Amino acid sequence: MAEFKKQKSGDFEINRSEIFNSDYYFDDIIEELSESGLYSGEYTDEEKDKSDDDDNVKNEISEKMTGIKDDLGTKIQKIEQKLLNFSEMFFNLKSELIQTIQKMQNNLLLMKFETEEGIGKVSSILEDKIANDSVKEKAFEELYSQLESYKRNFVFSAMKPVILDMLLLYDRIENEICHRQLETGNPENDLVSYRDELLEILCRNDVIPMEVSNEGDKFNPEKSNAVDKCETDDPDLDGKICKVLKVGFKRGVAIIRPEIVQVYKSKAGRS
Repeated sequence: MAEFKKQKSGDFEINRSEIFNSDYYFDDIIEELSESGLYSGEYTDEEKDKSDDDDNVKNEISEKMTGIKDDLGTKIQKIEQKLLNFSEMFFNLKSELIQTIQKMQNNLLLMKFETEEGIGKVSSILEDKIANDSVKEKAFEELYSQLESYKRNFVFSAMKPVILDMLLLYDRIENEICHRQLETGNPENDLVSYRDELLEILCRNDVIPMEVSNEGDKFNPEKSNAVDKCETDDPDLDGKICKVLKVGFKRGVAIIRPEIVQVYKSKAGRS
């Protein structure tokens, strides 16, 4: 077997003539390199441990990536469900508003017809009454007063059912705004816009919100309607307002709907 000669640089010099002119085998080269410590056919324990550590790191990274992917998928599904629920709620509110407007239009047409018919009857009566000179002045004053009262109250009487329905719609929008405020910290701009437009329609019909009572105010049955009670240990709060659940509305001095409140009830008074 041919031998290697070391140079100063630490490498081996191979005699090429010996490689081509003798039985110089690859196994002999491997054996020579193994004896010199330059070649090893097997992994060391340190290399095996390093390979195992690399596999463990890869598996750990793969598991974390899978967990992150599953978590993102769950969050995306929740967001899609919230968007679907909001779209459905928005569609229902839009349908209710359209139905309310259609009902209002029908009532206005009916009101117009009945008003014209009523004025025609009053005018006919007035003409018959003033035909007699002896009762002319008295009949005129009486019929004029009736006509003014009729004009003032008839329109509102015809519109009252629609206005009450609009107040119910206002309550629902207000509750939804409060719910969104608690859930996301920011109310939906579309809902706030609908509420404001609904208040504008009510104001144009002389229906405005009443002044809201404060906590601790004395309960006034002419202004408020108590539907719930809140027990308290303070006897001074007994019978006073705890919380306003729904805002009241009025037209002039007439209350269309009283405010809905919760009042304190003293535990000592109950015992």
